[in-house]
Amino acid sequence: MKKSLLALAVLGTLAGVASAQSSVTIYGRVDESFAKPVGTKDKQIADNGGAGGSRLGFKGTEDLGNGLSALFRFEHGFYPDDGTAASSSAFWNRYAMVGLSSTKFGTLSLGRLENGAWDVITSFDPFGGETGAELRDTGSALRVANWNAGYKATGAASYNFAITGNTLDVRRLDNAVRYDYAYQGFKASASIAEKSVTTSDGGKPVAVGGSYTAGPLYLGAGYEKLSAENGKMWIVGGTYDFGMAKLYANYAGGTTGGTTSTGDRDVKGFLVGATAPYGALLFKAGYAQSKVDWATGEQTYKKASVGVDYNLSKRTKLYADYARIGGDIADNSLADNNRNGYDVGLRHSF
Repeated sequence: MKKSLLALAVLGTLAGVASAQSSVTIYGRVDESFAKPVGTKDKQIADNGGAGGSRLGFKGTEDLGNGLSALFRFEHGFYPDDGTAASSSAFWNRYAMVGLSSTKFGTLSLGRLENGAWDVITSFDPFGGETGAELRDTGSALRVANWNAGYKATGAASYNFAITGNTLDVRRLDNAVRYDYAYQGFKASASIAEKSVTTSDGGKPVAVGGSYTAGPLYLGAGYEKLSAENGKMWIVGGTYDFGMAKLYANYAGGTTGGTTSTGDRDVKGFLVGATAPYGALLFKAGYAQSKVDWATGEQTYKKASVGVDYNLSKRTKLYADYARIGGDIADNSLADNNRNGYDVGLRHSF
């Protein structure tokens, strides 16, 4: 009898271990819209209003015991309007990472990752950094280059975004290490990556971010030191959910870095916005601005947006957004009717 009970106990333990060993999830998003981007008069069928949001991903964990787990994540971005990849240089352009996670000591990740400050930077945009109405790139990540005409413009080839890219922030880093830790309402992240081969000072991009959540209140702060010479940015902000409406605001600043004729220039910006739910509808509005202190004088980038989502289900929604840009835009030949943009689209997540 004792032997039988012992055998049953061993089999039960092994079955529990086998069932908890690993899990793999396939996930993604497909987003299409009819849109006119800001900065151009072209109308087109586009992916996510230009934010490149369609993706296919794989992620998984393995329980190693004693609160320790192995994890991985691979994510590919693509354009469903023509089936092409969002990046011509990397198939897993959004994520390619492996790591270890501990219930006591946090998570360590290695590979192609979002920088340690990104979770904070992206949290203050009422549009979530998505569709042509997104405000994040103007008031949070700090725009330092002219508006792109069209959706499939690629980013900078190096980390020196201050010279060759559109914003001061560098969202994703190759050959990176990131550490995340959470305790009650506090979260902290830090990352460091190998330097870009095209930078002049040999520095490595580093970033840190921290946030605190208490009920309807969210407060966050982040800092990035780019591999561009002296290039850096910081951001502070918060959100508050009143139930009938949620308010967003942030203030950011930094320097462009670089050794070209543009020199090392100060940048500052802000973002304010709100969302309001009404049944299956979600109304959104906001304003963002960046100001760059170039040698020839200050140049301001401004953007105002309004939009509405209609949730058909938890995974599928219709949306419509409108945005208008202004300020001392570098391309001052833009016609007035090219300074506005809109998109009407459908998104399904799985």
